[in-house]
Amino acid sequence: MAGKASRKLINETRRYLYSTFSLSELEYELFFHSGATESIVSFTYSFMEWARISGKKLLICFSSIDHSATLTLKDRFWGEHVSFYQLKLTDDLKYDHQANLAELKRFHQENPEALILYHHLWVHNETGLVSPLEELKPFKEISSLYLHIDGVQSPGKIRNWRELSVGDMFSFSAHKFGAMKGVGFSFFVKGMKYFPLLTGGGQQRDLRSGTENVMGVYSVKLAMEDLLKVDIENTYKLKCELKSFLKEELKDLGGVLDVAPSNSNTIYFYLNHLTSDISLALFDLHGLMISAGSACSSGTAKPSNVLREAHLNGVARNGLRLSLNFATTSDEIQKIKSEILLVFKKMRLTLPRY
Repeated sequence: MAGKASRKLINETRRYLYSTFSLSELEYELFFHSGATESIVSFTYSFMEWARISGKKLLICFSSIDHSATLTLKDRFWGEHVSFYQLKLTDDLKYDHQANLAELKRFHQENPEALILYHHLWVHNETGLVSPLEELKPFKEISSLYLHIDGVQSPGKIRNWRELSVGDMFSFSAHKFGAMKGVGFSFFVKGMKYFPLLTGGGQQRDLRSGTENVMGVYSVKLAMEDLLKVDIENTYKLKCELKSFLKEELKDLGGVLDVAPSNSNTIYFYLNHLTSDISLALFDLHGLMISAGSACSSGTAKPSNVLREAHLNGVARNGLRLSLNFATTSDEIQKIKSEILLVFKKMRLTLPRY
């Protein structure tokens, strides 16, 4: 009975996800996993195997400001048949689609049998920069190119987050929109060869083996039901208000990394003379849960690829990310402003250069 009840909850969540994203079960596969990191590695492994078994080359595309789960793919040995292409970016951190398309068309002409796995970050996890999926349509002219969309930061944070277009694969980490940690889900088009990373009992058929996290999976449905009630426009308005405030207050302290188009809740800024590990302590003392864009396990600040790409090498260790929750209110914004002013006042008093 418990087994049947568990299966009922999983199937209920599956149907809900297909419905929410307006996808057909006849056209798309869906499987649950531990999060987008597992999904990214799973799809990469699958393409590596696909290419190896069929005797083809595989080119994996990524950008220098991708999430570390994608960036670190190049640090592993996937086989002699696998190579990497670092996607070019413009000065404003957008994909240089024209240059990348030309390069990938050239590669395809020289290697017509090769597979191309293109990782695309829909909403940037540090800056909130949105890279529209529609702009990827020209890449689909390359017959052997498959698009993997990292959609982790899209649910509830951009207007069209439910419109999964153009891509062949879509990955999500559900804790990013309120579900339990350690659970995520992915869609991919049927007809695309898929070789699972985890094999064994076949709990999710030939997509992923391993005991399913039933409560985690069901929490995806519950969280998404709440997510559909989010007022994205209001959150975006409040973010813009706070961003303008930070721009003004940081004139002598640092700056705000201005990206457009952007999501509804993320602001990325930096300080001129304080590394992120030091400044975070000051914010923590005032109850401000601000994050560093890039930090290692030792607690010392690491240079941010984002700030480097923005030609801000001098403050590359000083990046900070402020994210609003889905239910942020105007009163909360005023409280955040007040606490930030106190932090900045301490900085000016402590550091004579300010």
